[in-house]
Amino acid sequence: MGPRSRGWRCSFENSGLTARGIEYRDKAGHLQQVTAAKEIILSAGAVGSPHLLMLSGIGPRRELETAGIRCKLDSPHVGKHLKDHAEVGMVYSAPGIGTPLMELGLSAGPDNLRGPHGPFPQDPADDVNLPPELRELKTEAERRLMDWAETGSGLASSSIYDGIAFFSTGLGDTHTHDGQIGFIPTCFGADLLQDRIFYDLDQYFDDPQKRLAPDAENVLFLASNCVPRSEGEINILSADPACAPEINFNYFSDPHDLKVMVAIMRRVLAIAAHWPGGLGEWLVPPKLAEIHGYIPGEDPSDALLESCALYFAATVYHLSCTCRIGDVVDARLKVKGVANLRVADASVMPDIPSGNINAPSMMIGERASDLIWADHALSRTPAMA
Repeated sequence: MGPRSRGWRCSFENSGLTARGIEYRDKAGHLQQVTAAKEIILSAGAVGSPHLLMLSGIGPRRELETAGIRCKLDSPHVGKHLKDHAEVGMVYSAPGIGTPLMELGLSAGPDNLRGPHGPFPQDPADDVNLPPELRELKTEAERRLMDWAETGSGLASSSIYDGIAFFSTGLGDTHTHDGQIGFIPTCFGADLLQDRIFYDLDQYFDDPQKRLAPDAENVLFLASNCVPRSEGEINILSADPACAPEINFNYFSDPHDLKVMVAIMRRVLAIAAHWPGGLGEWLVPPKLAEIHGYIPGEDPSDALLESCALYFAATVYHLSCTCRIGDVVDARLKVKGVANLRVADASVMPDIPSGNINAPSMMIGERASDLIWADHALSRTPAMA
């Protein structure tokens, strides 16, 4: 129920598994109930939707009982078959080609360069005390932001994910591509790499301060396996809705996925080697370079590429398939074995798409809308059609 809620679960009629409403705790900790006139639609994502089903007693019986939840419907596939796209970042030094982080920050305006990591104070009121060189910098940042607002051009108009390639490695199914490479004309900053992607920067770079300096010129390639065979799961740990479930990705549990990732990383190496004007060296994580005897300029071994993937693969946040059609929900997205309960999000995907999942997720929402209108014989106004 929005930011005030502290977890919730479905409530059922005593006469059978017909979902009639939800129970949730408000900010004060009081239990509240809301009833549904027609049905309940879960759209909490590939982690939230299976978690809510399990909290409501719908899921693998043994796991629910272990967590102290009475099983109302033994549905063994709830939370299973988790799929996600993993990516491996490959950073190259790129003098004269890469865009320094300071340039990106300036183009987004002065507020983007405030503390604790930026040169400007966190409180704009303190700007009156800026030394002359920072006043000049602030003026330039304001100019760039205004230019973007007026013309729509400049670095502020870029997604930074400036290039993308989809291709087949030849190792997967013939009906689809399995490789994706993203190109970013800079390197993410320390705050994103360390605090959000959770890289150990001292392990990832030989000299993090130098490599991630505001004026450093780097580019970043993101190698991603589009058609992973490995499956993870969402495990419920407690009957307390406020207790987060365990997310077990199980990346590379199927050895095929590691072979595909190595092939994609080799394609990155080939692209970088033929870059117009020439890129600098691939910044191989130093410990892995030492372990595998890597010498800059030489062709890296498969073992080194595998180690890079195993140590530094990260989520692309494309979690899906944990309430998949055929096992948990039917073709109309209704939870099998429960009346008046539907799931509409990426969790219902029977398999992960071989590409970004935002558009397919929107399509699921559109299709769910059509199904709901049809099932309840509702009529749409022209504006809603």
